[in-house]
Amino acid sequence: MKRLMTKALVIGLVCTGLAALLIAKRAAALGADDPTMADKAAFAALAKGDFAAADKFLDADFSWIDPEGIMWAKEDAFRAKLKPLIGDPTEAKIIEHKYGKSVDLIQWNQGNNYSAHFWVKRAAGWKLLHATEIAATPKRDFQTVEPTYEIPCNNPCKAVPYKPLTSGEKAALDEWQEQESGQPMWEKHVADNLDQRAVSTYGGASPSKADRIAGMNRRKAANPNAPKVGAAPALWIRTWDFGDAVVMVACQPTYGDKAYWSSRVLAPSASGLWMMMESYHNYIKASAVMTATPNQPDLD
Repeated sequence: MKRLMTKALVIGLVCTGLAALLIAKRAAALGADDPTMADKAAFAALAKGDFAAADKFLDADFSWIDPEGIMWAKEDAFRAKLKPLIGDPTEAKIIEHKYGKSVDLIQWNQGNNYSAHFWVKRAAGWKLLHATEIAATPKRDFQTVEPTYEIPCNNPCKAVPYKPLTSGEKAALDEWQEQESGQPMWEKHVADNLDQRAVSTYGGASPSKADRIAGMNRRKAANPNAPKVGAAPALWIRTWDFGDAVVMVACQPTYGDKAYWSSRVLAPSASGLWMMMESYHNYIKASAVMTATPNQPDLD
């Protein structure tokens, strides 16, 4: 009887292993054409520490920003044996936004944790280009500094440390620089999707666009003489142009606050206007609070 039970147990384990292997192979095969299938398979492999299996889904340019605000290249993420902030999609709320034919943004949300996965269509199928993971907190555990003088928007409005090389990169940069020039242009260039909301380390998912505009107007009315402070400058930018959408990752210090990584999708609207469709602000925990000086250089 014991032999029969042992044999049955071994057969069961073998069958389970074969089933898991078949599921993994099926996911890998379907993932080339289905980013949602590839997304679940990739993060299941990463959660198990199976980096060989995960690597099949990762782009050559893959980068991963963890909740500490540390940017990891693929090889370093594997060496560090990084594990996803959210490992089980069955316990997460998942949203998906497609931009054109080649960019698919999939966000996993579980409580205050957010994981944004930027999938792109390559010749070999869908690949994970970038991931940013945010463990949101309601407020900062440090003191910010409010500038007491005006700070012009030289960088990024007039100049950034980046040169667009394609028409898509140029269109995306022009859109973003105009967007950062002030509230009217921000309203013009930020997407109106109700479930598209910027996510930040401090505060989590932001309110809807309409509520954010109302908040801006209230702050201006409450303090009309406050000095005008330009948008957060960019110290480093990289973009990937897919023709009908651009993925952008930038490192940005904030006046009187810590620096953050911004991960974005920019794409044209139905009318052809390039807009910021997605935006994630992953603050760098090790950053100092960045202060400015009044004598800002003119970058004209």
